[in-house]
Order: sequence, then C-alpha cells, then structure tokens
Amino acid sequence: MYRAVAERKYGYTAESDRIGWCAPIYVAETDAQALNEARPHIEALFNIFLPKVSESMFLPPGYMSINSLKAVRQHKRGHHGGARIEAMNDSGIIICGSPDTVRKRIAEAHKVMGFQEFIAMLQFGTMPANLCEKNIRLFASEVMPAIKQLTDREYRGFEMRAAAE
Repeated sequence: MYRAVAERKYGYTAESDRIGWCAPIYVAETDAQALNEARPHIEALFNIFLPKVSESMFLPPGYMSINSLKAVRQHKRGHHGGARIEAMNDSGIIICGSPDTVRKRIAEAHKVMGFQEFIAMLQFGTMPANLCEKNIRLFASEVMPAIKQLTDREYRGFEMRAAAE
C-alpha cells in the first residue's frame, strides 16, 4: 500500500531500500524443535506483556489515517490473550522454524513486500540467554547470508486476489 500511495499520490516510486520490516524470529535445528523452544517465550510476549502496553505506544495519534487505524484494529483483534505459537507462525506474525524454513519464509515475504531493511527480533518475551544465543548464532550463520542477497529482482508485489482467498 505504501508503494501504491507513493506512486499515485506523490508520483514517487518507492524502491526496496525505502521499505523495512521487523518480525520476531526463532531458528532451531527443526521446525518442531523451534516451535517447542520458542513457545513459552513468544506466548508470554503476546499473552502477558503486550496486552499491558497501551495502544498509543504502538499506534500514536496521527501515525495513520482513521481508515487505516480501523483496518489495523480489525486485523489485530484476537491477537492478544490466548495467542498460540502455531497460529502466529502460520499467519506470519512470527517466523519460527528450521534455518531452511526461516530462509524461505523471509524470502517469500520479501517477494510480497520488497523490503530491503529487515530487523529480526531474535530475543523476545521470557527467552533465556542460552536460547537467545543459539537463535542469534543460527540466524547469523544459516539465514542471514541468504537474505542479504535479496534485491528488487525478487520483489513481485502484493496481489489483492491472493489476499482475498
């Protein structure tokens, strides 16, 4: 939507180096291991800690239009309290899995969003130091080299038809 508004309203073509994305990431040896290791920590973040933060912290007044704010509120409904790691992972709120799974999911998100800046939240919730260090090492050695190669050549854009399905 940012790219469309920039083009339509301002005649500006927003390239990937102007687009950023941030996501909680957890990498382990297998998809099942990643889900099991990250589960208590990501669920604590979404079910205990985030519900206590005021909405104005995430969505400050004037940050977006009234219609955009309504759409965000509708989308976020149900994400606080009772959030399960599998549902958050399946919906793309978090990315959790083996190095291969995480690489593929970030690359797929890049095809849709075309971001050049990616911030990986590698520590979240109640994650202890040993799991955080493991996550950082696996991400840095097994995931980051592949995603550093992503450019505008891989960007395909967001298709409204696919979103409606």
